[in-house]
Amino acid sequence: MELFATLPILILLTGALVQLLVGHIESARLKGWLAFAAGLGALAAVVAGVPSIWQGQPLTAGPFLWDQGVPILYHVDGLSLIFALMATGIGAAILLYCVRYMEHEPQGLTRFYALMLVFIAGLVNLAASANLLLAYLSWEVVGLCSYFLVGFWYKSTAAANGARKVLLMTHLPGYGLLIAILLLYSQSGTFLWTDPALSAAFTAGIFGLMLLAAMAKSVMVPLHTWIPEAMNAPTPVSALLHSACYVKAGVYLIARIYAITPWQPSWNTVVLVVGCVTMLVGALFALAQTDLKRLLAFSTISQLGYIITGLGLGTALGVAAGLFYCLSHGLFKGTLFLCAGSVQHATGTRDMRQLGGLAAKMPHTAKIWLVAAAAIIGVPLTNGFVAKWLLLDAALEAGAGLVVIVAWLVSVFTAFYMLKATVSVFYGELPAALAEKHVHEAAPSMLAGKGFLAGLALLFGIAPQLLMQPVVAPAVRDLGFEWQVGLSWLGVQTGSAGMQVTLGAAVVLLGLLAGWAVFRLTRAPKTEAIGLFTGGEPLAAAGDSVGVADFASLAETAFEPVFAATDPDPLYLKLWAGLKKLAGQFDNIFTPLGEGHPLLASLLLALVVLALVWVW
Repeated sequence: MELFATLPILILLTGALVQLLVGHIESARLKGWLAFAAGLGALAAVVAGVPSIWQGQPLTAGPFLWDQGVPILYHVDGLSLIFALMATGIGAAILLYCVRYMEHEPQGLTRFYALMLVFIAGLVNLAASANLLLAYLSWEVVGLCSYFLVGFWYKSTAAANGARKVLLMTHLPGYGLLIAILLLYSQSGTFLWTDPALSAAFTAGIFGLMLLAAMAKSVMVPLHTWIPEAMNAPTPVSALLHSACYVKAGVYLIARIYAITPWQPSWNTVVLVVGCVTMLVGALFALAQTDLKRLLAFSTISQLGYIITGLGLGTALGVAAGLFYCLSHGLFKGTLFLCAGSVQHATGTRDMRQLGGLAAKMPHTAKIWLVAAAAIIGVPLTNGFVAKWLLLDAALEAGAGLVVIVAWLVSVFTAFYMLKATVSVFYGELPAALAEKHVHEAAPSMLAGKGFLAGLALLFGIAPQLLMQPVVAPAVRDLGFEWQVGLSWLGVQTGSAGMQVTLGAAVVLLGLLAGWAVFRLTRAPKTEAIGLFTGGEPLAAAGDSVGVADFASLAETAFEPVFAATDPDPLYLKLWAGLKKLAGQFDNIFTPLGEGHPLLASLLLALVVLALVWVW
């Protein structure tokens, strides 16, 4: 038991160490294959623990004494298993994709693969740690790795600025988690979340501090504006950050609170409001994007809103829906980012205004993209459909009608912006600039990485019980809820008859129609131009066709008041400018004092310290 609790972490950290030891080797592919082997080994170690956790037997390791009798304890339960599977499974697929994607990188590959492995290990360690201090250490390791990876091309000003923004906007609110942990310890005398004494010490203020840290990590409004700037990272980093490791850390923290203490109704209300606002704001901003990766970044914000909303419902079905959605999002969002990386790798751009007609040049990538796009929209036969159906059912069961309306509206917006991206990138005519380039399909290993994720998105859409029963059910029970969800094929709930059977038949029919539509869309597209009657209205795109620029300009015009009201960056920039100005004034006062009168400065500093100690 102890071995399986820590083995995935040990394998990943050993893989990172191997990268450092073989750093002198010139072969980029060898480094990639070694990293993939470590990721695959960690996944196998996690999967080996599934039977035990399914039977209700958590994996434990320790306690190991750290300092002053504070034990380091690993406790892998159902919730830990979900995030460990997500980190290692999706991480391994992304590392396989990296083998060919990163092979032409001139420098920094050792650094890249070592950080990617530590990044994955950070989330696994966070989810497995019973000691809250060790969990906080993992929280910061994940943040530090993201900083280095987003700034991987540190010579680029955009990448460096994006990395700094990621670090500041997620690290500073993270102190809320540290303060909450220290307050819990002062009241309970323990750092172990498995200790029942922690429940009595939990207060609304501590919940607020933890929620603040989770909001920054999981891109919830208004602490969400860092994620579009993180798109200056290599695409595999974006895929890992968005789908598996970084943004899911906050989801884990919110879910883990259920295992520590019962929630107050006001907490559920706050989380529901944050989740609904986040899913709506992210979708609206995605409508106005012309950069493919930025569109997917804002889509991540919106999808995280769905997940948090499910957890905020506070019912067994709501928590099950949130966790299933979390896993589903990791699969289809990882696929979408890897497809976007293949497009940029083949064409040299991710500007959708300069793309089009790629389905003829990259047919396999187009088909994989269509599966993931269908999943994020919620088309039957995909895991996204099951996730949304469960969430809407849970909201109806909880009497949260407004949540149903918002979630449905956001799904409509999601369909619009994904249709925009799909048509703009893969259909229509191939632009003249791309016709002159040798645009080619992605390498087999790249196709295998994203194809594996897309295949799972289909598998868990057709047979969600394969994921729900052995993985989600133990997590829901470990969070203190009774397991009441029975799922059959295509997500049909088996707990009731009559209407469910009718709905199931309708879903099967819709699924067949959707499959036929996907088949038709993936056929070789016609390349001849088709004129479009516009009624005399000018189009922003070149030629007589509605392009991504037309769609984006329409969204910008229609939702401009919403964009202005929901973009907190201007306020953040003013606060930052004010802090810099205040720091400059202090520097002008105290630097001359310290350099010209060091004795007086030391005396004043000692008086300040004594005053603070006396007040404390």
